[in-house]
Amino acid sequence: MRTKYTLYNLIVNVISSVLVPVLGFIKVRLFIDLYGSEINGLQLFFAQVIMYLNIFELSYSLAFRQLLFKPLAENNFDEVRSIYHNARKVFRFTGTIFLAAGFLISFILPWFSDTAVNYETTVLYFMILCLPYGLSYYLMGPNFVIMADQKEYKISIWIQSFVFLRAVLMILAIMLKMPVVVVFIIESAQVFFSNFVARKIALKNYPWLEDVSGIKEDKRFIENAKYTTVHRLATIANNNTDNIVITAFLNLTSVSIYGAYSYLTEAVLKIINSVVTAPMNSFGNLYTERKEKSYDIFLEFFNLSNYLATIIGVCVFTIMNDFVLLWTGKQEYLLPTIAAFLFALNTYYLTQRECIVTTRDANGLFKESKNNAYCMAASKIVLSIILIQKYGIVGILLATSLTYWIVDFFYNPVLVYRRVFKQNSMSYYQMMALRVVIAMAVGCVAYAGWQYIHAWVSVSFVHFLLGGMMLGCSVLIVVTVIYYVSFSSFRKIIRRFLNVLIKQ
Repeated sequence: MRTKYTLYNLIVNVISSVLVPVLGFIKVRLFIDLYGSEINGLQLFFAQVIMYLNIFELSYSLAFRQLLFKPLAENNFDEVRSIYHNARKVFRFTGTIFLAAGFLISFILPWFSDTAVNYETTVLYFMILCLPYGLSYYLMGPNFVIMADQKEYKISIWIQSFVFLRAVLMILAIMLKMPVVVVFIIESAQVFFSNFVARKIALKNYPWLEDVSGIKEDKRFIENAKYTTVHRLATIANNNTDNIVITAFLNLTSVSIYGAYSYLTEAVLKIINSVVTAPMNSFGNLYTERKEKSYDIFLEFFNLSNYLATIIGVCVFTIMNDFVLLWTGKQEYLLPTIAAFLFALNTYYLTQRECIVTTRDANGLFKESKNNAYCMAASKIVLSIILIQKYGIVGILLATSLTYWIVDFFYNPVLVYRRVFKQNSMSYYQMMALRVVIAMAVGCVAYAGWQYIHAWVSVSFVHFLLGGMMLGCSVLIVVTVIYYVSFSSFRKIIRRFLNVLIKQ
């Protein structure tokens, strides 16, 4: 397990995941103030439609990297080239289909979004946002190789630099009161140039990838991609359907309100998941190199995931409503406390499940878990349509929670424990029950403390930031002490990271 590369990836991911959302919060506030909630909602609606069209990108990434773990670990470059060149054909074909589908859908979408923007302008906006994602399929491939080889930091630095530049340019465009189409063009340009530069860097590090001599037919990627696409569909159905359903049953202003809350949780998740997912490719290589120690490493990963999930879940629940109100300055954006709780609960689940999902995918078990993906997608969509009509935005969140904590929670752990660790999964659920109780207890105390100082933190944004920092530090210290005293695997992973930092 190349801990040095994992640490490099972690540092790059965390820095970018902190800086970019900070600029993003400024951009969203300015965007809403200048262009209005409806246009903001329209942009969020388009983004989720594009996520469905772009279903294959992340599924291809997982299917491709899972095949590369073993040959890269063994320095079998001929096998890597065969996998790469056979997969590249699929990438390019998919890009062509994506562009054609995006072009056709752009003429249909205006009928589903009730906005003051006219038909032709709505079509233009969607095409601008859609185009770079289709072109990216012609560029991808080499960047997946560098990611599977645990050297993602080499391209992440540049990709995140483009993301940072995009945020700065968007803020400038909004402050100069440019037409909203300029903001969409900046968004589109960032996606294309990020993929273009990532490809150039990857090929510079692996020039032998372009060698086509001795390439053999290899259909394993196509086989893997069928299953990973199913899982990607389930992920999109759970995480990227809400704005579409809200547009259909409520309105674009409601999409903007929901998007404000979602932006906060997504920004937080990017930071936390940067820590949780940084070891992913190292973990994948672990199953090739040191299977006998896999369960011990899993327990370390499990405790790290739940530790971070507890801290972030508690903080999100405690401050979310006050943050959104101060951030947007709009009373109508305030949701009930139960909505904040459900956002926090879903954030907790998405963070803690990474240890199970990574173990499942690193061992190629995404094939066996396809039924879970089907059930999650169906559950989320059906429950969302039913519950939104009675409970509005809270109904959407409730549908997500039920899907996560019932369908997914009782499937993947059973599969992983049975197929990978050859153990009874009951031990996993016992461990989870204890950690959920810890999270709930800390959350109740934190919420009570926040309410006690609520009058003070509501005075100004500066007071809120100071109060938030005190809350975050208090929760961090309390949870760290509890986990360090209670769980030996957590103590091991702390010592592991400290040793790496000392050596570096």
